Amino acid sequence: MATVNAGKYGTITGSSNANFNSARTGTASSVTNQSTSSNTIGSRAFRDTGRGGTNYRFYRFFCAFDVSAYSSGYAITGLTLNFRGTSNGGCSPTLCFPTFITLKSTAQGDADTDLVVGDFYSSIDYSTTYSSSFVWTDANGDISVSLDSDAISAFSSGYVKLAIVENAHDYGDTAGSSDWSQDGRIAFSSSGYVPYLDFTATPTGYGNDVIGVSSSNISKVISVATANIDKIIGA
Repeated sequence: MATVNAGKYGTITGSSNANFNSARTGTASSVTNQSTSSNTIGSRAFRDTGRGGTNYRFYRFFCAFDVSAYSSGYAITGLTLNFRGTSNGGCSPTLCFPTFITLKSTAQGDADTDLVVGDFYSSIDYSTTYSSSFVWTDANGDISVSLDSDAISAFSSGYVKLAIVENAHDYGDTAGSSDWSQDGRIAFSSSGYVPYLDFTATPTGYGNDVIGVSSSNISKVISVATANIDKIIGA
């Protein structure tokens, strides 16, 4: 099993707005990069009606991973995103489960660039999911999200960049007709914990050792790419 830690990660906080579309697609108010907090908002969304009227707000969590070491010569399977949740999140109305979804992102450069407020909406590809919707458990413990074939395909670019957004209203682009809240929290302070990917990377191409050299360390044999080699001297 291979693992790759996030090179960059953080949360962008949107501005509170009485208009659902403006809150969802408009200007963000702040960014937190590489938090070390034991309890911080990862992704969140809510509609709240108070004395000043109804307001909406969205928070989105971003991660970027440098997977260039596995961009070619490997078949990637069992890809999961892992991070540590806390018990300070939750949702309303009662008897609900906070559900989120992972989408393709174009933010954070080559997994080496901090988020800026302009990444809030324009850097997310809402047409490309990297996971099914998942429940962000309101408990202290690790969360593992299975990522799909589109996320695996991103390996060929050398970088997997993603955003976690609230599922029903943010991804679903639905304001709702009554108040709601979905809140997913993350802990970063435990033993230097940062989000990471884990996966199985199986070498492709010629599947045998050559003169004692492992096939995973061989890219070419006599200038022929291993992917184009079926046998060497009958083996």
